[in-house]
Amino acid sequence: MQIQPPKDWQPPFACDVKSFCFTPRVQRLNELEAMTRVKLDFLDQLGKFWELQGSALRIPVVDGKLLGVYALSKVVSSEGGFEVVTKEKKWSQVGNRMGYQPGKGTGSLLKLHYDRILYPYELFQSGVSLMERNAPRIF
Repeated sequence: MQIQPPKDWQPPFACDVKSFCFTPRVQRLNELEAMTRVKLDFLDQLGKFWELQGSALRIPVVDGKLLGVYALSKVVSSEGGFEVVTKEKKWSQVGNRMGYQPGKGTGSLLKLHYDRILYPYELFQSGVSLMERNAPRIF
């Protein structure tokens, strides 16, 4: 026995199942979180920035795996930014938060990569030119 609603009944949201069509997209299970889109947008913008600078973005390898550039950016930002992390010598703490083993010099390697890849992009985003950063201060 099957219960059928009256033919003229229309629920608040209904779609015609006979004419409804959509194209599914392939998505990996590890990319189901909402942060994936933000991360991909960040990496896309970073790549475009370096392309405009005339060089290709190459993601470095740290401790045998590709550096999570987005994660590095977020961790450094949460610690107060590049200047604060450098001044307070928190680079090994940044490495620990990213899951790297302590004592392998990973902190200084992360600092090097951040300074080379992310810091110029960060300055660009804030409106500071690299010339202003490198220019000697005249009093």
